[in-house]
Amino acid sequence: MRAFKINTAERKVEEIQINDWRDIAPAIGNDCTIFACPVTFENEDTIYTDDEGLYHPFEGGFMMKDWSYPIVGNAIVQGTDEDGESTDPLTTKEELEAMIIWVDKAKCEKWAAQFN
Repeated sequence: MRAFKINTAERKVEEIQINDWRDIAPAIGNDCTIFACPVTFENEDTIYTDDEGLYHPFEGGFMMKDWSYPIVGNAIVQGTDEDGESTDPLTTKEELEAMIIWVDKAKCEKWAAQFN
């Protein structure tokens, strides 16, 4: 199915294909082995992120309007149906691109340092 990769190294949104949940961590990249779903949009689209992103290599992160902290590293966006199964996202690539605020690596590290 169709999904979007938020590629923080290249600061772009890419359309990709995800066959099932086992494809999510490799698609996130940056040595991701465990992913989390910290954000679900009103339309039930879900952002999947590296749950250990600060421990893996990353080039930056991203935020969205009204967020108080960045997501570190890449992310995947997929839709979710009423049974919790993944679907094609309802959010368009253009809508997603308009929501993203790119954050550089230094700002991500500064944010993370306050918790150490």
